[in-house]
Parts: sequence; structure tokens; C-alpha cells
Amino acid sequence: MNIVYVEYDMPGPTRMPFSAAPDRNGNLWIPNFGSANKISRLDPKTGQMQDFSVPNIGAARIHSAVPAADGTVWLTEQQSNKLGKWDPITQKITEYQDEPLPGKDGAPGHGSKHTVRIAADGKVWASGSPFIMFDPETEKFTHFKELPDTYDVKPGKNGEVWFTAPNTNKIGKVDGKTLKVMQWTAPTANAFPRRLEVASAGIVWFDEFNAGKLARFDPKTETFQEYKLPGPDASPYGLGIDSEGYIWYDSHHQDTIGRFDPRTGNVTEYPFPHSELCARGFFSDAQGRMWYATNPNNRVGYFYLAGKSGSPKSAGR
Repeated sequence: MNIVYVEYDMPGPTRMPFSAAPDRNGNLWIPNFGSANKISRLDPKTGQMQDFSVPNIGAARIHSAVPAADGTVWLTEQQSNKLGKWDPITQKITEYQDEPLPGKDGAPGHGSKHTVRIAADGKVWASGSPFIMFDPETEKFTHFKELPDTYDVKPGKNGEVWFTAPNTNKIGKVDGKTLKVMQWTAPTANAFPRRLEVASAGIVWFDEFNAGKLARFDPKTETFQEYKLPGPDASPYGLGIDSEGYIWYDSHHQDTIGRFDPRTGNVTEYPFPHSELCARGFFSDAQGRMWYATNPNNRVGYFYLAGKSGSPKSAGR
């Protein structure tokens, strides 16, 4: 087949890399979910990785790390309920401890930070328990108590921020100015929507992990359209949109990668070179390569298609 994989070993064992996000200089930033308590920066030209440790004592469980436009890198610590910021000048990480929401009947609460993204205005948003916004200027957290458990987060095209809430079978958005929350229920019961992407025209795509489907949501009409994915247990998890508008997904239980064409609904499946893919997301870089992490194999890498033709860009999806 015409798919090409290039991979890099992590600099230590059992790092459990969860993703690889490109910055403005072409480096990749990698969260280590394992016990290393580090994020790693990969130079793809040399293959060299440099580690940066978080100050946290004990297991941090770094779930997500993404670069911002100003060169900083933001990260989430799932276990310690902290946000972290790597400074490109000092090359040190500053942590911001969040407080959990109170538990039921006065019981101690427990908070967590899952996926992090930076909006165009510089505000930092993170899914987890609960959904939060963080203002880097005031260093204050805003909690959304109506969203006690969320999974993914993505800034949209008009200042809104989208999220998934698998346990309630919903997707939704927060207005970046008014902070109003809106939610919609996925068409299939118990679909368990995990990851989502916002396409160039504002269409929201999300996976239905339990249902084996990819779903399309039009915010203007507030309507859904679902697409059944191939295989006995499609289990779509990680999502990413490439430079040509195709939607890529990780078939979590089938150890394959799928490319979905939003014009036709057709899927092309590609084999993965290892067992247990476990990709939690895909990031496209400036060269059009799709970056991923495979934590059971302790590697990060990218793939591209040799001699590809056709593009769904013109479909305006």
C-alpha cells in the first residue's frame, strides 16, 4: 500500500507517549503519561529528543501537551489536577494547581486535567473533571460545574470552544465571550463520543467509539449525520484532519488507521506496523505529515501517502 511510516523511539522505557504536536519551528512536543513526569521535544531532522521535567512530586500522569503561538507549551497533569506551562526562555515548567469541585454530601472532591488546547485569544481550555478555562494573565481558573466530566476540547472558528462528554453521550460548545454552555446528544444511544475536530467550514466531526461510527454535526442547522465505519469493531478513537481535508482515525481495537473522505463517506483502511496502535490523536504539520504516538510501542512518528491524488478541499467541508 502507499502509506509510509517514520518512527522515533522515546528516550527512555515505558514513557507512554500520548501524542506529538508540532510547534512553529517544526519540533514536536510529546506528553509522557508514564512515571517519567516529563514532556519531550523532538527535532525530527536529527531524531534527538530533549526532556523537561515537571516540578510535581509523585505521579503527574501528563496526558496532553501542545505548543501555543507565543512559543510556550501547555500541558495537563491528570493525576495531580494541574496545568503546566513550559517557558521557551527559561526552559522550565511552571505548574498551576487547580482545586477540585466538592464531592456529593460533603465528601472530598477529586479533579483531573485531560486534554488541553489554546484559543486564539490566549485562554487555555482543558477537559477533565470539570471542564475549565484558565487565564494566563490572571492565573485564575474558571470551572464549568454543568460539565463535571469531559473528554476532548477544541477551539472553533468563531470564538467558541467545543467538547465531548462521553458519559452523557453528548457534544457541546462554550461561548468564549459569554461562557454560555450548549449541548447536543449524539444520535446513537451510548455512542461514547471521544475525540472531535472542527473542519475549515465550521463543521464538527466526532467519533462514536462504542457505535463504530463517525458523526458530522452542522452548528448552523444543529443536525447530525452518521457514517458507519468498516470492520467488526471499528472503535474510532484518535482523530485528525490532514492538509487536504481528509479525516483520519485510529481504529483502536482493530489496530488499523482509516482515512475518511467527507465528500463521499468512503473509507480507506491502512495497516499499522505494530500491534496495539492506541493512537489518541493525529496532528498535521507544515509539510502535511500526520503525527501520532503509539504508547504501547513507546514510539512517536508520522505517516504520509506516496503518490496520493484527489482532495476533498473543494467540498467545503
